[in-house]
Amino acid sequence: MKTLIVGMGQVGSALSRVLSPHYEVKGIDKGEEIEGTFDILHICFSYFEGFEKEVKRYQEKYKPDYTVIHSTVPVGTSRKCGAIHSPIRGIHPNLESGIRTFVKFIGGEKASEVADYFRRVGMKVYLFDKPETTELMKILSTDFYAVLIEYTKQVKRHCDEYKVPFSAWTLWTDTYNDGYKKLGYPEYTRPNLIPIMKKIGGHCILENLQFVKNEFTKLVNKLNR
Repeated sequence: MKTLIVGMGQVGSALSRVLSPHYEVKGIDKGEEIEGTFDILHICFSYFEGFEKEVKRYQEKYKPDYTVIHSTVPVGTSRKCGAIHSPIRGIHPNLESGIRTFVKFIGGEKASEVADYFRRVGMKVYLFDKPETTELMKILSTDFYAVLIEYTKQVKRHCDEYKVPFSAWTLWTDTYNDGYKKLGYPEYTRPNLIPIMKKIGGHCILENLQFVKNEFTKLVNKLNR
């Protein structure tokens, strides 16, 4: 399938490296153009006001049979674009290994029609009939990570207050997880993060907090002002 990737940042570049050995792949950055039509269009640029209009402009120009949005977007965005949603998981900036490793969630009415496209490059896929499902899962995942980061920083502050080594918390959590796994309850295991005592960095965690509003996202935003 003739493939066009729009947005050749960390996501688009990694996706291109995974797909190129198997398909005819072209890549452009947002705002650039290329001649021709394509079977499948991958949207890999960040969400912004006017995102939907920009996606539709690319659809009109390149006439793809399928549009796949890999970006983190507000719930409902992909449906408005008539697109499939398939979020990226992995560690920035080396997302290629994440794309190859994680199960690829694909949500949308035509998700099953592009499943083999991803399977042919070695990806394992899990299909959902609504793009809202994968849109929400990605948002909740980064929001959960943000809450964990802030709680870990609070643990470090308490350890410092009582002159207790933070390594005690790390050991407690490691042995807690080991114990529950041995008891046959792996669902009770907990992440064991290292405290980084500064504002949350990166380019997606704080930005994604805007997409679903609740008391936790409000708190994380407040703590990072």
